[in-house]
Amino acid sequence: MSRNKLLVVLVSLMLFSLACNFGGLLNTPTPTSPPPTAPPTKVPTTQNGDMAGLLERLNGAPCEENPDFTCVTIPVPLNHFDAANTETINVAFAVSQATGERYGMFVQAFPGGPGGEGISTGGLGWYPDGILEHFDIVYFDQRGLGLSSELSCPKAYEKDFSSSLNYDDTAGEEGYDTPAEQQEAIDEARTFVDSCVAEIGIDPAKLVYYGTDQVAEDIESFRQLVGDDKFWLYGVSYGTSVAQTYAAAHADHLAGLILDGTIDLTLTGEEGALAQEKAFDEVLVATLKACDADEACAAELGGNALAAYDSLATKLAEKPIAYEYPLASGKTVKKKFTFDQLEFTAAYQMYALGGRMLFLRALASANEGDMVPMARLFYIQATVDPATDKYLGDATFSDTMFTAVNCTDDSYFSGTPEERIKQTIEAGQASNGTVPRIDGGVYTGLYCAYWPSAPKEVVTREPLTAPGVPTFVLNATLDPATPFAQGKAVFERLDNGYHLYVEGGRHSIYGFGNECPDDYITNFMVNGELPEQREIVCEWDPAVISAYVPRMSPKASDYDTPLDILFAIDTELTLEPEYYYNGFTEDTSFACPYGGSFTFGPSDAGETYTYDKCQFTKGFAITGDGSFNYDSRILTFNAKASGDKTGTLTYTSNYNDGSATLTGEYGGETIDLSR
Repeated sequence: MSRNKLLVVLVSLMLFSLACNFGGLLNTPTPTSPPPTAPPTKVPTTQNGDMAGLLERLNGAPCEENPDFTCVTIPVPLNHFDAANTETINVAFAVSQATGERYGMFVQAFPGGPGGEGISTGGLGWYPDGILEHFDIVYFDQRGLGLSSELSCPKAYEKDFSSSLNYDDTAGEEGYDTPAEQQEAIDEARTFVDSCVAEIGIDPAKLVYYGTDQVAEDIESFRQLVGDDKFWLYGVSYGTSVAQTYAAAHADHLAGLILDGTIDLTLTGEEGALAQEKAFDEVLVATLKACDADEACAAELGGNALAAYDSLATKLAEKPIAYEYPLASGKTVKKKFTFDQLEFTAAYQMYALGGRMLFLRALASANEGDMVPMARLFYIQATVDPATDKYLGDATFSDTMFTAVNCTDDSYFSGTPEERIKQTIEAGQASNGTVPRIDGGVYTGLYCAYWPSAPKEVVTREPLTAPGVPTFVLNATLDPATPFAQGKAVFERLDNGYHLYVEGGRHSIYGFGNECPDDYITNFMVNGELPEQREIVCEWDPAVISAYVPRMSPKASDYDTPLDILFAIDTELTLEPEYYYNGFTEDTSFACPYGGSFTFGPSDAGETYTYDKCQFTKGFAITGDGSFNYDSRILTFNAKASGDKTGTLTYTSNYNDGSATLTGEYGGETIDLSR
């Protein structure tokens, strides 16, 4: 838990991806639309099963990756839809039991992707006490990943991923617009699929059993074992596909359904991909325009952030930009930043308000000719080692299952593989070039054309109505990954739906400590109260980007006092990509902007720091150690300073009231300052 996370946690008691929401959000609900056609009803009384007995019978034990939960593994049919097929696989579930009177299960179809692990990334911190008191919180790793019969092809993925990010398009427009480029893309897709399937090492015919329809039935198997008549189900991002699929098959076993960042399952693969491309472009443009409206951001990007982005994209489309990347060891390595790396970085930074602000800071540096801040974001998001360019991957995410599930669930166009490939190329060509920005998702169709379990016919699904099930659709107009229109469409078809959305916002809106939507969910689950309006606008401030934090001055002489310098370093540290996106499980080092290194990591009390000749601004290097205590919320830097002046300083920052003090000696003078 980093300091920027902790500040929000102590206000909101929520932990869900808070690093992406730096600065916090304030919500007040504004009702819109006419009242429901029927008065709100209490949630149904459920027939409770015996969770404690089940965990005991299955020899439940603390989850190794998440000891707040008890893990059990159950065998489930490989194919739930063929009773003659007796083959089974193991699926793992993690349970944190209700602390008081049990109302039932609150199951989390939590992972994004597909491919995200539920158990290793699950937590309790974003639920209010009322939900923890009355509900068993349940996570699971869906079949094929994590603790549930994992399938994996890391070697094939690393080769394909690295090739795409380092691709230098020297012919025509950006994208596959020449016959040679198109054929190369087709060949690479086929090579990846062949290599991945071989590396996975199972009968390719069995890959069809790893789709979302089977995952939904795994949840039903667990419900039957527990013995609950009904339960509450939450799905976020791809998890909304799991949740909707379960609801379509087993609405009679749901006491309530919550869809957060909602996918419209009636869309085909290409329709969903093209809609997502448009949404990413819209969110990027909104982010750049929000910079112009922020005085500090506008000052650093010349009042026209969109022009700055397009100028950089145009330069990169012509040729990659060469730069030197500093390592914590003190060495530098020669790099080239490509157009595809820019679009990749921009896309990942668009998911949350804080991430958008970090992207704008990096863009400001790139606009001045310094590519390192943008490259640091890229290496963090791509999980690539900048020293070796080796793909490290995310231990909590299965790249293999991302492809396997996508290509099993959805069709990309129709016809033979060759016909589907041709249509995919044609659709992709419509997005070639630098505008629209952040495109290319439809090319997933090339991989799916060769994936063994890909549907041979166009997949169509009936709209979800979920008869009798109170269903909350949580949404945001600036959600790049699951476009607003999709959640809106799902809501409008529901039998008993409620649409809570943010004007602006981010990808997924529940669990960030905002009254809207969080209080509505709690009131429904704990008290059985449904909203009086079918649609409610959650007003967030800020709504597009977190308030822009200006970059540190490059010269120490621009600061009035050494306290001002260390206060700025204190703030700057929380915005360093390596720190901002860190899970704090091990020591991590990065090169300071103007030389030296900074290392941070976990301690029994919170965080620990060491730094060696670290310069966040020229002329002020610090060497020493420090810490941040999560209980007292006090940060301390003990530093020997060198550069323009020398000295020995102790800096203390109180995160309870925002005050800071500096004592010691600097430049031959005694220092005793506060702010």
